[in-house]
Amino acid sequence: MKNESSIPFWVILLVLATLAVGVGGHEVWTPDEPREAAIARSIFSSRTWLIPELGGQPFVEKPPLYYWVSALMMRSLGAIIGPTTAARATSALCAALTLLVTWLVVRRSWGRFRGWAVLLILGTMFGFVRAGHWIIIDPLLMLLISASVLLLFLGLDRERDTALLAGYCMAGLAFLTKGFVAWMLLFLPWGLLGGLYFRSIRRRPGLHLAGLLLLLGPPAVWMGAFYLQAGPELWREWFIDNQIGRFTGGSAHLGHIKGPFYYLWMLPLILLPWTPALIGWAVARGWRSRPGQSGEGRNLLFLSLAWGLGGVLLLSLAGTKREVYLYPLLPAFAIMTAAGFATIPRWSGVVIRVLCGIFLLVLLVFSFFILDWEAGSLTTAVGINLPVLLCAGAGIISFLYLKKRPVAQTAAVASLFYIAASLTAMPVLDKVWSYRPMTGVLAAAIPAEFRDRVCVWGNDETTQAVFSYYRDITLPMIKDPIRVTTILKGEDPAFDLIVIPRLGEFEESNPFAPSWKTLARAGKGRRRVFYLITKDEENTKNGLPESINGN
Repeated sequence: MKNESSIPFWVILLVLATLAVGVGGHEVWTPDEPREAAIARSIFSSRTWLIPELGGQPFVEKPPLYYWVSALMMRSLGAIIGPTTAARATSALCAALTLLVTWLVVRRSWGRFRGWAVLLILGTMFGFVRAGHWIIIDPLLMLLISASVLLLFLGLDRERDTALLAGYCMAGLAFLTKGFVAWMLLFLPWGLLGGLYFRSIRRRPGLHLAGLLLLLGPPAVWMGAFYLQAGPELWREWFIDNQIGRFTGGSAHLGHIKGPFYYLWMLPLILLPWTPALIGWAVARGWRSRPGQSGEGRNLLFLSLAWGLGGVLLLSLAGTKREVYLYPLLPAFAIMTAAGFATIPRWSGVVIRVLCGIFLLVLLVFSFFILDWEAGSLTTAVGINLPVLLCAGAGIISFLYLKKRPVAQTAAVASLFYIAASLTAMPVLDKVWSYRPMTGVLAAAIPAEFRDRVCVWGNDETTQAVFSYYRDITLPMIKDPIRVTTILKGEDPAFDLIVIPRLGEFEESNPFAPSWKTLARAGKGRRRVFYLITKDEENTKNGLPESINGN
């Protein structure tokens, strides 16, 4: 690799530190985190293991493996580090194991230096860092997809039976994480491996038959048990609406429907700061000079191309698209980048250094400002922000000291930027994005005898989730204007109180609702205000009274 002979150990430690810094110290944030944490907590409370629940109702978008793992983390570590940090540590652990598997296989195939290089590249990709700090399913899927592809490759290329069977098993567990989409992501890389190692596969049919049992067994057992317990309606919701409908776009009501070119601009963002290197390698057709001279080195490069680029193509065909769906492909792009860094054009290296300079400039500027969130707005004060100043100083020294080692230089600067952001920005953002204060205010206003008679208006999984997670209050969703009228008249058999996440939409959707009384309101962020309402026994005019409780 151009101008490099080794990677300092302290740079590796910096990259690994980014996995830990920022995992704790803040509450669940939308999107996704409230819902995933609440579902895992319901399993942690031993209500059900086979069919996850949210708001007291089955939640069957995906198979339950992630929720099992997260619930286990909450049960084992929650008392020590708190359930939220334990849930987020699930993603950090998955990211760390993904780094380990990728490093091991690349080191065996391309040598010690490129093994460490791929660890630095993957560990500092923006999407990877975000995945390791986010309570979502996709970091677990990233681990299982990566392990399945790379261990199967290792098992076939070096005839390691244990690695091969582990690769099959990881594919079965990947299905239990996200269903058929996991196998879709494996289709092209596994197909390439089947072609490259067809003779090896044909020589040992019994071994691969055992592997297929490991692949198909866990999903078959779960699907059978799920169908028997859930029944045909929930089966249809899982299989037709979420598995088939999300891919074909037939379930547009579930959201996240994007155009065919969505990933063309999203992928470069989540690969930063390594995007210029990958683009330069592609423009220079760097795949013609593969790492090493062995067939193993060539096959690993081809495998990463089928895994990464083929995965983007297949995901682009699906109707539902999100940034997080790209996370299982990030190790493939890291392998491509590590393979081609020596062949990138000069302009790519210049752009990467400019990006590092921008990171350092941002750190320097914010070294002399203290940020906070008070009274619903962001405040800034001139002063020494010591954590950012230390990271800026270390970044400048690293940039100058490692000028002949571009991979280590970029990884060191990026790691220090992420660490500084985690130490300073996350506490401020937590004051903006945390739902915990809001749930505390509204929950305190609910009389004890009415805790089981509260609902939430509209299709709002996040509000359901935060009340379940923080206050153990189940909020069924209601959207029918007739049902709203019944509740506000005090005539509903199940509910007496309504939580309103968006007052304007509530009033617009229920123009003929009777007058109500506001028990409490609570703000979140700059503009969001949540209300807890009930019937107006004094028959006041429709709308909010002048005096409102809460903050």
